[in-house]
Amino acid sequence: MGKDQKFLDLLGIKRASDGNCMELPFNNSVLNHIGHMHASAQFGLAEISSGAFMRESFPDLDGKVLAVVRRAEIKYSKPVETDLQAWPYLEPGGEKKMRAQLSSRGRTILPVHVKLKTAQGDVATHAVYHWFISMLESHEYTN
Repeated sequence: MGKDQKFLDLLGIKRASDGNCMELPFNNSVLNHIGHMHASAQFGLAEISSGAFMRESFPDLDGKVLAVVRRAEIKYSKPVETDLQAWPYLEPGGEKKMRAQLSSRGRTILPVHVKLKTAQGDVATHAVYHWFISMLESHEYTN
C-alpha cells in the first residue's frame, strides 16, 4: 500500500487476514446518522481496493504508467451493519483490451468492478471505477 497507508489507517481499511481482499471493520468511526456504515466509507473501501487490485494484477506496469480514477459509479443495495470485504474484478476481456490500447495509443480506460460483501456474504454495494491509465513519457509499452 505504501503511500496510501495513512489514509487506509484513517479509514480503518486493512488487508483481510487471508490476504485475498481488503476489508473495513464495522465500528463507530464509520457510522452515519442512522447507525449504518457511511456511504463515503464504502466508497473509500471500494476505490482503494480497485487501485490495489490493479497494482497486484499488473506488476509489469509498475513505474511505467500513471493511473488515476476518471469516473466512478456506485450502487448501494442495502444498509450495512457488519464488516465489509471488497472483491474487485475485471469484466471478461478487460485486460486484453487494456493492453491492446496501451500498445496502440499509449493510454486506456480500465473499468474495475468491486463488490462489497457483508460478513454474511451478501453483496451490499457494487461499484465501478474507470481508471485512466497512461504510459509515462520515459516508457514505451511492449505487449
